Amino acid sequence: MAEAPDQNHSDTDPQQAAKSSAFIQMKSVPQRSYARDLRLRDGDVIVAVDGTVCNIDIAEFEDLLLDARDDETPLFVTIARDQMFFEIFMSGPLGGDLDYTDSRSAADIAARFANHSVGPRAQYQTYEALRDVHRHVTIYSTEYSGLATICPPLWLIQHRALEPLAAVIAAYAAAAAVHWSLFVITVILIGAYFHKIQYRIIRNYNIFTEHFYWVVCAARSVADAQKICREIDPKCAFSFSYVGPPQDNEVEDKKAARRAARAAK
Repeated sequence: MAEAPDQNHSDTDPQQAAKSSAFIQMKSVPQRSYARDLRLRDGDVIVAVDGTVCNIDIAEFEDLLLDARDDETPLFVTIARDQMFFEIFMSGPLGGDLDYTDSRSAADIAARFANHSVGPRAQYQTYEALRDVHRHVTIYSTEYSGLATICPPLWLIQHRALEPLAAVIAAYAAAAAVHWSLFVITVILIGAYFHKIQYRIIRNYNIFTEHFYWVVCAARSVADAQKICREIDPKCAFSFSYVGPPQDNEVEDKKAARRAARAAK
């Protein structure tokens, strides 16, 4: 007597095949979540881990994130957003809802990713970008800087943080006016303080100057980080730009609107 075919096996195979070729994407990003802290968006797609295409299922990816948190070794992840790719470090569970891309989107992303270059993770560091309402962007690295500990004023000048610089110089001057030993103690205490919090000073200063937390990415240099920001917002501007001036289509848009209005008459 012939054996009956395994109906369950034949039904699940197409689903498994579809998942094996799909990517994981952010279905929703709650306001209070690690994904929000990384400034991920709904629809962002996890394309690769350590430069290798990532077609694993959601449970496996969440296990990798848990391992990253427990081992204190962030995942080096490539994200697809619209028509661009960028890298980011993930240090734990994202706290958002995940889903799979459809087969057509997965095929398109895989084809475009073949032309995207990802270097060794050791060459990358995390950059944060804050943007104001005029689309002016400040970018800084979250990596430790010895200059911030050894000479806080120079580090503040490097980041153009003028108000904190004035406060530090005033503290030095007041301490020196009292006694040289107090000056030495003040220098040591301020250096220790800057050693501990570093980039959070710059982040809070930029928030004070009405810049808002905008983009988090992993890049090999400030220039590469600026390129990522410019791809996300072609009209964003930087004080010291490595990518040239932003696109300014306002004049052309006005001319096109006038031509359209004349044609409609």
